[in-house]
Amino acid sequence: MDAPAPPLSLIVVDDNPVDVQLIRWVLDAHGLPYELLVIDNGDQALDVVDHLAQQEPLRSPTLMLLDLNLPQRDGKDILRHLKAIPQGADIRVVIVTNSADPKERAETLALGADGYFVKPFHLTPFMQLGELIKTVAFGHGAEGEARRRGDRNVAQETARAVGR
Repeated sequence: MDAPAPPLSLIVVDDNPVDVQLIRWVLDAHGLPYELLVIDNGDQALDVVDHLAQQEPLRSPTLMLLDLNLPQRDGKDILRHLKAIPQGADIRVVIVTNSADPKERAETLALGADGYFVKPFHLTPFMQLGELIKTVAFGHGAEGEARRRGDRNVAQETARAVGR
């Protein structure tokens, strides 16, 4: 019998508490065990990225769900900063935004985002975010499987380190 999969270590950068609750609902509905660090502004997100830059690569979170429209900093600034650190290559990023602009989608994917999800106006389509999370977190062949098995309690440790 296989051991249960360790929880996904997720960082959600979104200033809308309703959207954060919807993300939790999607994760629960998909049966995904998770540890979640919620950051509600761009400056705090940069602080967390800077903290991650000082950690061992194996301690990186599994996934960051990043809104583009944030107080203080644009989500693209956070993405650029994250992808500029060595550990940033190991962190999968899904943009979760209200913008359906194809230019923004192309730009964020070119900056290194692994997925792009436009927040729908109804709950049922929001469930598709769970499939995208599964694909991005686990759908990278052997690397994704190794990530799934080796994930650690990063969200909680990162939250303590940055005083959240």
